[in-house]
Amino acid sequence: MLLASVAANSLLETPPWFNHTVWDGVHLLDAIFPVFVTLSGCGLAFALHRRVKPWPLVRRVVVLFAVGQLYGAITLDSWDLATWTVTGVLQLYAFVVAVVGLLHLVTRSWWGWVIITIVLACGYTVVLAVWGLGCGDGGLTRTCNPSGIVDPAVFGAEHVYHQGRFGHDPVGLMAGWGALVSASAGATMGHVILAVRRHGGSRGAGASPARAILPLLACAVGALLVAQACIWVPEQVAGADVLVMKRLWTPPFALRLAAPVAVALLLGHLLLDGERRGVVSGVIRGASYPLIALGRNSLLVYFGSHIVMSVLSRPLELTAPGAGPSGVDVVVTTTIARELAQVLAVDGQVQLTWTCAALLFWTLLACALRRGSLYLRP
Repeated sequence: MLLASVAANSLLETPPWFNHTVWDGVHLLDAIFPVFVTLSGCGLAFALHRRVKPWPLVRRVVVLFAVGQLYGAITLDSWDLATWTVTGVLQLYAFVVAVVGLLHLVTRSWWGWVIITIVLACGYTVVLAVWGLGCGDGGLTRTCNPSGIVDPAVFGAEHVYHQGRFGHDPVGLMAGWGALVSASAGATMGHVILAVRRHGGSRGAGASPARAILPLLACAVGALLVAQACIWVPEQVAGADVLVMKRLWTPPFALRLAAPVAVALLLGHLLLDGERRGVVSGVIRGASYPLIALGRNSLLVYFGSHIVMSVLSRPLELTAPGAGPSGVDVVVTTTIARELAQVLAVDGQVQLTWTCAALLFWTLLACALRRGSLYLRP
């Protein structure tokens, strides 16, 4: 996920088919942050399955929110408190961490998290489906959706996404409800893996991965199928379809994306967590080292790559001497990123070289930090 994120952030021009959708539907860029949130739910399950320490949780949430404000100011290049955006990617992430942490005070079992996932998905589906019935064509639109009313009412229109001009906030409270569905699905998978470990799963000498895959697969697939059925029922009762879309982070979108993430987690668990010896073990551990290093500093890589590219992509005016008619100097608008990419280009491959350079830089940085046991954690 982090490699995909760095590659996406390195694009000098984002094609429409890849960029965020305007409203309904899902493009590739729409999937990156929800995958991060789903994986974070799994990570929180590992971190909180024994107990929840209140003060470290509060500190983490406060730091994430504060850094989110700074992150938004830098990427949007806006320091005006009158229009300073309160909602944002890191703020939404802080909200998810806080709620998932508190819900671990309620249950730390995989079946408890199945129930939480179902309740969150069904509740949000009912709200969206009923709201859609009140819209003119019986469906949610950019001008008729709960986010357009709730988020400006809570934070003030001047402090939400584009000051409310777009009619919704993709990182506001309503989207946060959908993000909780993603995180709870990830937490479910995390607790499933932990449950299998406790009952003689793939960890331990002589344990067979085949013994772990059946209960893991059955629990993961069963939970997702039940959750999918439970969002279909309120849709039918309300009589309105809830679209698969990132803009409102709808439950169908969250759960359908959680399914392949659950499979990836399952495969990663079976591949990396078992006890192995010899050449195979050495190859697996060697190949996974940079990925594990990236994961250990996921916040730094995910948000750092975005901030760096945002700063490098700001407009830059350069004078091209004699480039105009009759040798007149011409002012050309470009960016630092474009200029650097042109300098680094190998065999005329500007974008490919720039993307490879970005991937190499962040991977080497993560490996160096892991070697020094330095991790950026809130």
